[in-house]
Amino acid sequence: MAENPVSYDVDADKRFQQLMSRAIQSGLDLSFSMGEAARIIKKESGKNFILKGFGKYPPLNPAYQAWKQKNAPGTPILTGLKADGTVSGKLRKSIVDVTSDSILRIGRRSLEVGTRAKSREGAPYPGFVQEGTPNMPARKFLFFSNRMVTQIVNTVEADIANQLP
Repeated sequence: MAENPVSYDVDADKRFQQLMSRAIQSGLDLSFSMGEAARIIKKESGKNFILKGFGKYPPLNPAYQAWKQKNAPGTPILTGLKADGTVSGKLRKSIVDVTSDSILRIGRRSLEVGTRAKSREGAPYPGFVQEGTPNMPARKFLFFSNRMVTQIVNTVEADIANQLP
């Protein structure tokens, strides 16, 4: 499993890195735009769950598909089960909303968004989902689209422009 199980596909990455370097060098407090970036990430990630990763998910392998049909019939993709057999949605909720499983740290020039959700057995479910297992193909649930990064870059640029003379 990767050390940082988040992927993104961003053409604007270089622009964003230059922008953040400029902000760091100037010592600006970007906590407002970091908070707005968190809102953008959560909103767009919610669409990801609804749209099933913008169509990027491979089909379930036959063994896992059979297990899921037997043990969790009709449950949506990226959805685990509670001990009582009902659908949990814990992973989705921790990314889209702010729950006890959410990771959300907004700093002056930093932002951390993620999840610490675990399977009912206590396994680090997000990593297994993001990277896949022998029985389950990877299901990227947190990634940045070009649109998302453009929104974040525009927000940070506006924040910097408002603060610089």
